[in-house]
Amino acid sequence: MIAALLIAPACSVESSLTFDAEAAKNRPVSKVITLLKDMLKQLEKESEEDEEIYDKMACWCETNDKEKTKSISDAEARISDLTTKIEELTASSARLNTEIKNLEKEVAGNQAALDKATAIRQKELAEFNEEEKDLLGSISALKSAVTVLSKHNAFLQMPQSHVDGVAASIQNVMQKHSSMLAGVLTHSERKAVAAFVQAPADYFDAEPTFKQSYAPQSGAIFGILKQMKETFETNLSSSQKEEMSSQKAYE
Repeated sequence: MIAALLIAPACSVESSLTFDAEAAKNRPVSKVITLLKDMLKQLEKESEEDEEIYDKMACWCETNDKEKTKSISDAEARISDLTTKIEELTASSARLNTEIKNLEKEVAGNQAALDKATAIRQKELAEFNEEEKDLLGSISALKSAVTVLSKHNAFLQMPQSHVDGVAASIQNVMQKHSSMLAGVLTHSERKAVAAFVQAPADYFDAEPTFKQSYAPQSGAIFGILKQMKETFETNLSSSQKEEMSSQKAYE
């Protein structure tokens, strides 16, 4: 009975305590405390996460700062190099522009000189062609005359018109190249050729006219004409060599 009496109050106390704990949980203050504890845990968790994010950002910033600092340094060095290069190229451009202007003047001068040389060359060539043509014609005429004079009988059998033609050819040669023959033929040789031109038949007629008494023998005329032909051939060869040299010099 005593035990029962003791047990009863104990059960009553225990029931009373259990009732108080459950009641405490439902109290507003307890709810606030619990909420604050949950918020504290959430804040601690977020703080840890923020700290982790901060560490990552700090690492990224530090790494990125080093890279950007190096990039800026490299860019500044590159800018300095390019600035120096630009100054060098600007000076080089100015120098080259001056050289171009000088070369353009030189080219213009050379072109003018070339045009002048070309005009002179064309004139010289035209003069040479004309001289060559005249000399070749004169040499041909003298060859014919020498051939005819070397055959006296044939000369006698030739028509008078042919004989006069030979004389006219010799006269034409004498007139056309008088300056060239000035230092070749003597005065007496010139007179002999002139007499022959005036009366070529007197040198071979069976019955000479009065003019033959003033004329040299046909052999002398033959030698003079041959000498003239050789002179023209020599001058033609010299002119041709001179023309070749002039052409090479022009080229």
